[in-house]
Amino acid sequence: MKHSERFALNQWLWDYPDDASYAAVLQMVRDEDEEVTVWEPLDRSPSYEVADVIEDTKMAVEHMLDDLVYGVRLSDKTEEESIAEGVME
Repeated sequence: MKHSERFALNQWLWDYPDDASYAAVLQMVRDEDEEVTVWEPLDRSPSYEVADVIEDTKMAVEHMLDDLVYGVRLSDKTEEESIAEGVME
């Protein structure tokens, strides 16, 4: 499992099988499997929304890390400057 995947799961899930793949855990969330415990602020949300929030978190972390790897100092650029340079979409 990639670091961004583990980070996203840990942000929104209280418990899940540690040996499961990211895709398997997301499917377990969608299926409302009892082996997965959703963090309290989301526990009343529909399972597909919880899976979407997890996926959005993973993507946000990956985009942030991509920016850092390619030398973009986030503190030095506004969002508008980054968009103009093609760094952000």
